[in-house]
Amino acid sequence: MVKGQLIAVKAPPLFEKEYIYEVTGAGDKVIRATLQHSPKVKKHWTQEQFALLLEHGIVRLLD
Repeated sequence: MVKGQLIAVKAPPLFEKEYIYEVTGAGDKVIRATLQHSPKVKKHWTQEQFALLLEHGIVRLLD
């Protein structure tokens, strides 16, 4: 995970709609991201939480 990486995050409750976030920080403890084109909307996950979300398909990396 690197700063500037784009990720797609599925939104609850049905996880049908995806939002594109840009990673703003990827340290050893926390991954932070802002909604693309709307920097006021922010999310953060621990490394463990992010790994689980990737494994279950809630989050996916974009090229």
